Amino acid sequence: MDETPQNRLATFLAINRTVGIVLLTVLLFGFGEQLWHPFLPLYLKSETRDITREIAESNELTSRALWTIGIYACLLNLFEGFCYIGGGQITARLGDRGSLLFFGSLTIAGYAMFLLVPFAGATVIACLMILSWDSLSMPATFTTVGATLSKERRGMAFAIQSIQKRLPKIIGPAIAGLVLAWFIHEYGEDIGRARGVQVLVGCAMALGVASLFVQYRFMPHSEPPKPEGTTWEVLKRFPQNVRRLLFAEILTRWCDWLVRGLVVVYLAVERGLSDAHIGGLIALQHTVALLTYLPVGRMTAVVGLQPFVGLTFVFFALFPLSLILVPNGWEWLAFIVYGMREIGEPARKALITTSMPESIRARGVGLYWGLRAFAVCCSALVGAWLWQRGGPEVLFPTACGFGILGTVAYYGFSKYNSPDEAVEREGTTQ
Repeated sequence: MDETPQNRLATFLAINRTVGIVLLTVLLFGFGEQLWHPFLPLYLKSETRDITREIAESNELTSRALWTIGIYACLLNLFEGFCYIGGGQITARLGDRGSLLFFGSLTIAGYAMFLLVPFAGATVIACLMILSWDSLSMPATFTTVGATLSKERRGMAFAIQSIQKRLPKIIGPAIAGLVLAWFIHEYGEDIGRARGVQVLVGCAMALGVASLFVQYRFMPHSEPPKPEGTTWEVLKRFPQNVRRLLFAEILTRWCDWLVRGLVVVYLAVERGLSDAHIGGLIALQHTVALLTYLPVGRMTAVVGLQPFVGLTFVFFALFPLSLILVPNGWEWLAFIVYGMREIGEPARKALITTSMPESIRARGVGLYWGLRAFAVCCSALVGAWLWQRGGPEVLFPTACGFGILGTVAYYGFSKYNSPDEAVEREGTTQ
């Protein structure tokens, strides 16, 4: 291969033809989703909108709003858990290309239902079909990276993938806000928002169709390994380091989900911050995360994956404590910590992909994320209960405690003593 600047850049970024198509797919579907999904509650004029108004007007978090937030997060984790496991099963049978085409077609069908069937129930079903794409497709994106890249390049590949998933969350809502503002100016608030969201959904559908065409036309097809054993047998074949990581991560995700749905509410109700201020803090979080991906992805090839995975656990534990301790006006410091939680995300995905035996990789990845989602689904309800009992002064330190337990579990169970040993053992089935 000629060492052209394009080839050198592709090598540096760990991108080949197949991985590049997957990255484009992630970008197009993710950008399409972010064009409309953040504005869906306003479009439906649903209970979510009423709760938002209720909190804003009363300047307090009522029991009704609190439990609604918790129940929504619980159901979201249950739904995603089933999608992760189902996505792994389908990918194991159809292969990466076939499964991505199937999941993309399901999303396109959801967009069509959203546009053509003007009933609230159908809209909810359509949204579930659309929003399932991310969790259904995750096993396919993992097996693509695992099958086409050497293990020392996988950290960088997942770093690029994380950027592709993060950028739409920054750019999409900004563009959508401008489009909706124009429609509202032209047609009034209710009609303008309805028409604007429909146009944005149509654009998202067009992006999805374009992604399907690229996959069908250019993505090579490879026969997947024949699925072996039941789901229970797949679980028993998890390498020991993956089992340890899953246990530690469940504890840490309890730290995350205890407070995740209440962070924005805490800032608005307890700190009195405006929507614009909160939006700026969230943008800061995403920017910090973006800035970590490429340097860390590059360094994983030099120092191994383990150090960055461990740092992720540390920052997960620090965020809820830092948020409750920083004085007014210093919330930005806590959100820098919030963004730094992503420092080990590419390394963790690469570690799981590298450790999982190829014959069970698709189902194993889906099962890992599915079990994690099921294990933490009740955490948001516990968070709502803790807030009712003692307020954020009890909830946030409790979340930090779970994060500390997860960090201790990760470092306590870790058997890697050096970067070289880590790289060697990450690829060993135990």
